[in-house]
Amino acid sequence: MKFAEPLVLNRRQFLITSGWMAAGLTVLTSCGPFSSLLPALPSTSDPEKADGLAWIQIMPDGRVRFFCPRMEMGQGASMGLAQVVAEELNIDQDDIECVRPTTQNTPPFKMTVGSESISGFFEPVSWAAAAIREEMRRLASEKSGVQVKEIRDAQGGFLLPGGKRQNYADLVEGRPVILDQDNAVDTFNISARHTATAMGRYRAIGQNWRHHDLVAMVTGQPLYARDVSLPGMLYGAVVRPPVLGGKIKSIASAAAKKMPGVKAVVVNREEEFAGIVVQRPEQLQAAVDALEVTWEDAVSLDQASLDETLNVDAARQSNDFEHILAEDGKAPATSRQRITARYETPFATHGAMEPRAAVASVSEERAEVWCGSQDPFFVQLRVAKLIGRPAEDVTVHTHRMGGAFGGRVWCRAAEEAAMLSQATGKPVRVQWSRETEFAHNYFQPRFSHHIEASVDSSGLINQWEHDFVSSPIITGLVPENISGIVDTFVADAGTARGAVPPYEFGYHRIRYSDLRTAVPVGAWRGLGVAPNVFAVESMMDELAHVAGIDPLALRLKNLGQDQARLVNVLKKVAALSEWGAPTAPGVGKGIACAVYKDETYVATVAEIILDEEAQEVRVNKIWCVQDCGLMINPDQVDHQVVGNIVWGCSMAFKERISFANGRAEQRNFDEYEILRHDETPAIVVELVKSGAPPSAVGESALAPTAPAIVNAIFAAAKVRIRQLPIQVDDVFANKTG
Repeated sequence: MKFAEPLVLNRRQFLITSGWMAAGLTVLTSCGPFSSLLPALPSTSDPEKADGLAWIQIMPDGRVRFFCPRMEMGQGASMGLAQVVAEELNIDQDDIECVRPTTQNTPPFKMTVGSESISGFFEPVSWAAAAIREEMRRLASEKSGVQVKEIRDAQGGFLLPGGKRQNYADLVEGRPVILDQDNAVDTFNISARHTATAMGRYRAIGQNWRHHDLVAMVTGQPLYARDVSLPGMLYGAVVRPPVLGGKIKSIASAAAKKMPGVKAVVVNREEEFAGIVVQRPEQLQAAVDALEVTWEDAVSLDQASLDETLNVDAARQSNDFEHILAEDGKAPATSRQRITARYETPFATHGAMEPRAAVASVSEERAEVWCGSQDPFFVQLRVAKLIGRPAEDVTVHTHRMGGAFGGRVWCRAAEEAAMLSQATGKPVRVQWSRETEFAHNYFQPRFSHHIEASVDSSGLINQWEHDFVSSPIITGLVPENISGIVDTFVADAGTARGAVPPYEFGYHRIRYSDLRTAVPVGAWRGLGVAPNVFAVESMMDELAHVAGIDPLALRLKNLGQDQARLVNVLKKVAALSEWGAPTAPGVGKGIACAVYKDETYVATVAEIILDEEAQEVRVNKIWCVQDCGLMINPDQVDHQVVGNIVWGCSMAFKERISFANGRAEQRNFDEYEILRHDETPAIVVELVKSGAPPSAVGESALAPTAPAIVNAIFAAAKVRIRQLPIQVDDVFANKTG
């Protein structure tokens, strides 16, 4: 089908390639020309209002095409933002085509991380949708001769005086409509947004839409990168070092080249890369095994040395901390109710359901990559550097991911497929195994905390000194050649996330160091928030016990007036869980709370049962109340909270990566266990309706779950857990409750 030239409603300086437009059009982006001198870095710029104009188009049939600027990994962000588009344009779900954009469809947008999809992109999406609606109203005015102010909104278009309708399809007249990025900013009044003026009277926002991928997911239709199949496609694999940081010393490939189906052996010593390409996937493993690779000795790596490096006591002995996160007030001279405690959380991995995969096709003219990544523009830059092409010559086709949790910003399968395709001149698919995911992805770092705090007889916390050591998370994937410079000038905010409590203290000082080790680390769900809140909320429970004050009452007493929303969720979860009611022997309740990214307020109560006969600690029920502002899709928010709680239970009891002989010891789910269905507690979620703007949901309820559980164990057994994962044998060996 051939469409007419697009109707461009204002002067334009770039056109978006949308499938129906003339070939050869390029997108001007804010990234500037590609430079081989600069390292490829993730996309980190927050969106501006005008950016949304590149994401929304009225198609020739009057329907709306929405190039969703968020990558889909199970969180439902594309659905939620499509509801925002529908709200502003007065359309239904069936009227929207929600598209995962390629890197050629839109200018670069920020990587999908940090639960920012709704909170960060609500504004530009709603603004752009409203802008295009108002331009369509202007078109309706020109066509009908009726003044703009007399044209009222209607389903899929407008209503003229006298009752005549003008649908979007009538106005576009067979031409796609795309707004100009420059002039719409000056001509549109932001107060006209429905999302700003129709609070409580929404049509699409607040509805429980079903995800547009749902049928495809449950019927096994192609959605993931591993489903991509191209004519003439070959299959590739890369030889990986047996230990972290291993480098190739020598390689003999003669035997591998003689294996059935082998098309090429590709070695790039500069990139420490050795791969093989075969005709059929079942030929891969034997061909890889036939490669004779000798590895240079890597840095010695074992758990004891890592624990020694990331040891808060060692840092305290030298009084050497890189960053002071907060300090205020004057410490009391003495306090009878003073506690000193050390808390630890281990290295962890992402454990996504889908091992990553990618297909690449590199020709003389251009390169195309099909993969799932939280940042397709980062993949584009990485691939371009590796194959020696300008970034604009590389197109990344984005795919749904079967889980990510911070672990798919860097998609090395795409890089590997591109290098193998360039060497063979054929499309190549690379599929990582589960064992590769565990051994060669990046990890959540270990955290080591020391907190000294005191509380007076009235329950006011007059001292809070918190020191901790971990590794840089946000800058964890910065290239080695610039990491030293970055570490000198940047205090890693991801490592520090959640470390500043919401409470008021007479005196507080919070210090930390983010130290690099030989373990590659990066974003893991919530970054530092879960380890930091585990320490903070555990100490709050310890202070309540030493002061002889109810743990809920202690929290409420030390929250200031600026924390009214946190006070509200704490009181609601207490009522929901019947906090304070007597419990049976062997049953305990624990409470914890958090403010995620200073915007989402969440409180959790966990009820645990000590099963003496089975020697098990069972989480029986968890209640959670969350205030995340305006909820676009309440059902999806509820699902996210439940997922966070399940993950928090898994973190509390199961998840730990350890290292020995230069490698991760856990290589699959038989060794790295996660919570099973029969271990999942009953979960009750209450979502607070709020007039606040939408805020982060995807990681917010994770933070207080583990501390609520360990606080419940103390209530039942009088055993204080300060290190995760929980060692159940120690609970029964030491219990006195």
